[in-house]
Amino acid sequence: MTTAKPRDASRREIEVLALVGARLSNAEIAGRLHLSVRTVENHVSSLLRTYGVLDRRALAEVAVQVAAGVAEPGRLARAPAELTRFIGRDAERDLLAGALRDGRLVTLHGPGGAGKTRLAVEVARAAGSFPSGRVFIDLVPVREGHVAQAVAAALGASERPGDPLEDAVAARLGDSRSLLVLDNCEHVIDAAAGLAERLLSACPGVRILATSRERLGVRGERTVRLAPLPLASDAEILFADRASVADPGFAADPMTVAEICARLDGLPLAIELAAVRTAALGAGGVLAGLDDRLRLVAGGRGTDERHHSLSAAIGWSYDLLDDEERSFFRQLAVFAGTFALDAAVAVASVGDRGEVADLLGRLVDKSLVVHQRGEPGTWRLLDTVRAFAADRLRAGGEEAQARQRHLAWFAACGLPGCDDRVGAGR
Repeated sequence: MTTAKPRDASRREIEVLALVGARLSNAEIAGRLHLSVRTVENHVSSLLRTYGVLDRRALAEVAVQVAAGVAEPGRLARAPAELTRFIGRDAERDLLAGALRDGRLVTLHGPGGAGKTRLAVEVARAAGSFPSGRVFIDLVPVREGHVAQAVAAALGASERPGDPLEDAVAARLGDSRSLLVLDNCEHVIDAAAGLAERLLSACPGVRILATSRERLGVRGERTVRLAPLPLASDAEILFADRASVADPGFAADPMTVAEICARLDGLPLAIELAAVRTAALGAGGVLAGLDDRLRLVAGGRGTDERHHSLSAAIGWSYDLLDDEERSFFRQLAVFAGTFALDAAVAVASVGDRGEVADLLGRLVDKSLVVHQRGEPGTWRLLDTVRAFAADRLRAGGEEAQARQRHLAWFAACGLPGCDDRVGAGR
C-alpha cells in the first residue's frame, strides 16, 4: 500500500502531525508541545499544503502512514516510470479528472495503442486527495481468476483462512481514502468488474480508475472514451518529438509528417513506432513504407509485447474475440470507408440483420469498430485496424468470397430502394 514519509516538513511539524494523528485538538496539541494555539494552526496549515490534503481527517490518515514509515502519499505506487514527454490530451485529461472527482469507478476505454495507460497515470498522479494511498496495478500478466491476487499483492493484503481473498483486500482498504488504478482490464474483464463492484460496496473511501478496451459494465461506472490524437496538432507534435529523440538532427516537410500521422489514424503507439524508423529511413521513407504499415510499424522492445508492433497491439484485442466476432471482424476489411448496417449484413456470412447488429455493437464496445456519431447509422474501421483485418482475411483464405459479396452489394446499390450512401468501400 502506498504510505508516507516526511517531506519538506520540519521536526516540529512532524511532532504536530503525530498528535493530529492521535486525534488531539489544536488546543490540546498546543498544551502538549508548549506552543500557542495560533502557532499550532500555522503548522497544521503548512502540513495540509505539504501533503496536498484538504482537511484534518485526511491529515490524520497521513500521520498514520508517516508513523508506519512507508512511502509518501501522493505518489502513485508501482506506476511505470516516465521515459518520454507527455504530449497533448489536455481536454481528455480534464474530462477524466472530472469524472474521477464525481464518480467512484471511472473506466478509460479505447483502441489498443491510444495511450490509455499513460493518460491514466498522468491523471492519477494529479488527482485529488487520497491520503491513504494511490496504487497502480498492471493486469497485463494476470490471468482470469487471479485479479484479486494481483490487487492483494499490490496492497500487501494477506488471505485469511476460510475467507475469500476479496474480503482480505476489502479489509485492508477499510474506510481509507485510496485510489486504485486497474490497468488493462479487457482480458480479465469479468473478474476485474466483480472485484471492483465488491470493493466499492465494502470500502466507501475507495475510488477506482480502470483502463480497458471495453467498459467494465458495473453499476455507477462512468466511462471516458479515448480517441486517437487529433490530426494537424498533437499527432504531428508527438511524431516530431519522438523522431527527434531517435535522431537529434531530425527535420522533415510538415506535409509529409501530417500524411504519415493521418495514415496511422493518429494512434500514439503507431506514431511513436513510425517516428523511430525515421532515423534509418527519413520521413519520406517512412511514408513510402506505410503501403505495408503492419510491417513498417514494428520493432519496438520492452517488457510489454503488445507495444512491440502495431500488429501486436491490435492482435491483443483480436485474440480476445470469440470465433463469430473474429469472422465478422475480418469480413469488415472490405469496406475502405464508412458502411451502413445493410452493407454489413450483405457482406457478412454470420447471420441475419439482428445478429449482425449485435456483432457490430460488440465490436464497437471492444474498440475495434468506430461508430460515426456525426453520421447516424454508419460505422468504420480505422485504417490501421482495417489493415490488420485484411491481413487476417487473406490469411484465412476468405478474401475472394468476401469481396464477391461486397461487389454484389455495390452493384445492387444501383437498384431502387437501396441505400447507396455508404458501404461501397470508397
